Amino acid sequence: MSKASPILLSFYALSNGKSVMAIGQLTYSSLRDFSFQEYSRRRTFRSILALYRTRFFGHKEIELVFNMGSYRAITDASGSFFITIENMPAESELISVLLEDGQPVNIVEGLYSRVMHTVESAEIMVSDIDDTLLHSYIPNKLLKFRTLMFTAVEDRKAVVEMMKVIQDFFAAGVVPFYLSNSEQNLYPVIYRFLRNNNFPRGPLFLKQMRHLRDIFRRKDLLKRDVHKLTTLEKLLLFFPDKKFILIGDNTQNDLKIYLSTAQKFPQNIRSVIIRKAIARPLDTILFNEAEQKFQSLGIGFYYDKSFPKGFEVKKVM
Repeated sequence: MSKASPILLSFYALSNGKSVMAIGQLTYSSLRDFSFQEYSRRRTFRSILALYRTRFFGHKEIELVFNMGSYRAITDASGSFFITIENMPAESELISVLLEDGQPVNIVEGLYSRVMHTVESAEIMVSDIDDTLLHSYIPNKLLKFRTLMFTAVEDRKAVVEMMKVIQDFFAAGVVPFYLSNSEQNLYPVIYRFLRNNNFPRGPLFLKQMRHLRDIFRRKDLLKRDVHKLTTLEKLLLFFPDKKFILIGDNTQNDLKIYLSTAQKFPQNIRSVIIRKAIARPLDTILFNEAEQKFQSLGIGFYYDKSFPKGFEVKKVM
């Protein structure tokens, strides 16, 4: 293994026409190849393990250098940043990232877009990934671990019916965002999966980067909804004039999270779509109650495996 050096693991810049939201993840890593293309089972395991052994780049001031100006940001405890910038020109493109001492951060080519993306569509879809778009087997911990650590990205299976839903919305003019409880460590893996399966491009909002030992700490489960709830609120406040479509599944707490968000922002949510990934008897009562609540808010609600009836993708005007 070569010496660990600072890298920009992920990046995306979004504009609402007035302000820019820039998100990213910095870390130290000895890994040099982030392609995850044609990896063997052994190489897949070693590469993912290396991503979880990265050293945090926490509480550091950095300079984001664009072709139209430079901006300062401070990373959080795990090395990620989430900032808003006023009056950034639409043609802005990230050129480099510098540390406090002027040392450049390694920008990984082909792993993210450096240009700013202005959201002009009237509608945004925010989709979960694990067991919504990607068969991750969340309820089965052993199968989940084996699939993640040993299955090459090309062999990871997309949820075909949900892929069609995403592609149909995109074709109708809806802008895609991806929101997952997977850690930032897995950004290269998820990014490659989405590209390999021709999912439309969009920002990836992942949970705080973690060390390998943290995955097995049960106390972290208490915070698993916070990431999605807070990110959704930030997005809804940043795009107050947009209508949102929220997409998830029934393996975790997507329904609870989306219902809470809809009750807080009823005028901004057009519909909620939940994939029935597993069969659970109690879900029938839970989802019937949720349907009534969504209906009272004037929000469409769909819960099924393939959404054959009552589901329509309307073209954005």
